[in-house]
Amino acid sequence: MLKTEKKDVRGKVFLVTGGAMGMGRLTAELFARDGARVVLWDINEKELEKTTQEMKERGWEVYSYVVDVTDRAKVYETAERVKQEVGFVDIVMNNAGIIKGGAFVDVPDEDHFRTIDVNFNAYMWVTKAFLPDMMRRNEGYFINVASAAGLTYVPLMANYCASKAAVVNFTDSLRLEMKRKGYKGIKFTCVCPSYVKTGMFEGVKAPIATPWLEPEDMANRIYEGFHKEKRFVRAPFMVKLVPFLRGITPGPIYDVASTILGISRSMETWTGRKEQ
Repeated sequence: MLKTEKKDVRGKVFLVTGGAMGMGRLTAELFARDGARVVLWDINEKELEKTTQEMKERGWEVYSYVVDVTDRAKVYETAERVKQEVGFVDIVMNNAGIIKGGAFVDVPDEDHFRTIDVNFNAYMWVTKAFLPDMMRRNEGYFINVASAAGLTYVPLMANYCASKAAVVNFTDSLRLEMKRKGYKGIKFTCVCPSYVKTGMFEGVKAPIATPWLEPEDMANRIYEGFHKEKRFVRAPFMVKLVPFLRGITPGPIYDVASTILGISRSMETWTGRKEQ
């Protein structure tokens, strides 16, 4: 249960990218349960149809759109459709993500580009599609899913770490920009989990003191973070310490500690989802 007074989301429009599965779907269900009107974006048409149907069968108001969020023109076009067909979007959850792991020089250039496009560039296009309307009303909320990998570094996932670090700094930069321009009604939460059991990180060996996270648990943490207007949602506890430890620890010592804890070697057994 939430330990704070909940926002009233009844009638609010909640849009989530990568909403057909995993944390995107689970978070959407929490909003829908409390009366929000949910908009699901996903590139996987089959899973999107399945999720939409199952949510509608539970009596929830759900809209779905097949979108490749790396296609900037398609993002803008679909955003306009949503505004016309559903209405003003109150809350946006940028959640779509992929990982293309492996030794940096062995990963094909196309996979490097795709990782940055999905994990970061798409966040910019989706944000730019809905932020102007929020600015006109001085009201809105963005939940941007980054990663613990955006706060530290792990070999064999250089492009992923780079994309998630970009999300962290993008979110904070935009948050302060809105605040200084007087748009205090527009809020931001950046989500930084360690490894979550969604299938993306299949094969990874979780580091010491950083256990695997369940998608349901992270969805609840995200929803609580929204209600509490948290600047960050970081989990598990060790992830909360990472910025401080990295800031006070000399690089060589941090590298050794990362190795001892199993962080720097965690991707060596990664296999990932087959469809990736």
